[in-house]
Amino acid sequence: MKVKEYMISVYAVLVKNSKRDIESLPEEYIIPVAEYLAAQEEGTLEPEE
Repeated sequence: MKVKEYMISVYAVLVKNSKRDIESLPEEYIIPVAEYLAAQEEGTLEPEE
């Protein structure tokens, strides 16, 4: 399965809002979503609304 860039932010919003556990995501998305969320916490990305 190929990782789609737009899905990283979609999954990140779901994880951040406790709608999905990061462990329940497709395996290919776990690390990119974790990195995306870490970057948001560090302030290197603008938060999605």
